[in-house]
Amino acid sequence: MQHCVETLASRFDVTLIGPSGCSGFAPHNVAVIECPQSPFGYLTTAVFKGMGPAKQHSFDLVLGGSGLVAPVTWFLAKIAKARSAVHVHGLDLVVENLIYQKLFVPFIRRHDCVIANSLNTRDIAIDKGCPEENLRVVNPGAAIPPQKSADEVAKARDDLGFADRKIVLFVGRMVRRKGLAEFLESAWPEIVARVPDAMLLVAGDKPDDALLQDADGGKRLLKAIDNTGKDTVTFLGTVGDEVLWNCYAAADALVFPLIRVSGDVEGFGMVAIEAAASGTPTVAFPVGGVVDAVADGVNGVLVNEGDYPAFADAVVSICQGGPPGRSSCRNHAETFSWDAHGRNLLAALDLSVGPA
Repeated sequence: MQHCVETLASRFDVTLIGPSGCSGFAPHNVAVIECPQSPFGYLTTAVFKGMGPAKQHSFDLVLGGSGLVAPVTWFLAKIAKARSAVHVHGLDLVVENLIYQKLFVPFIRRHDCVIANSLNTRDIAIDKGCPEENLRVVNPGAAIPPQKSADEVAKARDDLGFADRKIVLFVGRMVRRKGLAEFLESAWPEIVARVPDAMLLVAGDKPDDALLQDADGGKRLLKAIDNTGKDTVTFLGTVGDEVLWNCYAAADALVFPLIRVSGDVEGFGMVAIEAAASGTPTVAFPVGGVVDAVADGVNGVLVNEGDYPAFADAVVSICQGGPPGRSSCRNHAETFSWDAHGRNLLAALDLSVGPA
């Protein structure tokens, strides 16, 4: 959303209603109204603090950052007699909360424009009753780091301590939909059997964090880890940006073995774009918004959902030097730059022509 504000502020007068502390990230020419960070405090304060500017200024558009603020943006747009638009990300459409589904989702449907972060999120929005003609798809943008030379990639591998291993990378939180337990059970043993020097690096949460998210799923994950050779899996836990980019650059392949979980959804698949930006291909099941992020044969391989033998085959092929190559991945990632995102956002909001 910071990039959205920057894009709009480069062409229009923008007033931002955001959580406390957001003024430190806003462009200097943006008027900022800060609200408490708690959901209830934010929503109620945003309404009361936003009413004054909505009545006093001639706003053309009121834009919300997620379905959670849909009642606020719709209400303020009515007061301002402006168009209303709201971003949806997937989870803010499917979350299994009766109050949210009964109160918030209807307000999402009332917006003049609903911006989905993927084709899958768009389909979910249609299922939730959003008019198809009001829906637009704008994929998230990504930072594109400078291309690393072969020497820098080798150094990244050495810094991680796995210079002589084939590195398979998993990035994500220890939540059920990420499918790490199932991957360890059904694909990883076959990969290790065929690529004996393979090492799975897991960046994100630690295994015990899965127990906090989902006790049964967490126990299954811990059991899968126990049944896996300890010298083939390394959990890095939460890492900083520099280490994460080194992981992307050092990896031979990123794995994205998503599974379907009721009340949860992978809205897009940003890690696949980040990996591609570092020249690393992704092997994934086409679940949720992943198909927007992974182009089969271009920056990765899409495998039929649940086909773990084929998933293992794809990972082994890439580890043995098979396609797609690093340049193909980089070229794909560059189409998701923040500059491209800004142009797509303006087009979705019908703001492509306006003040320069």
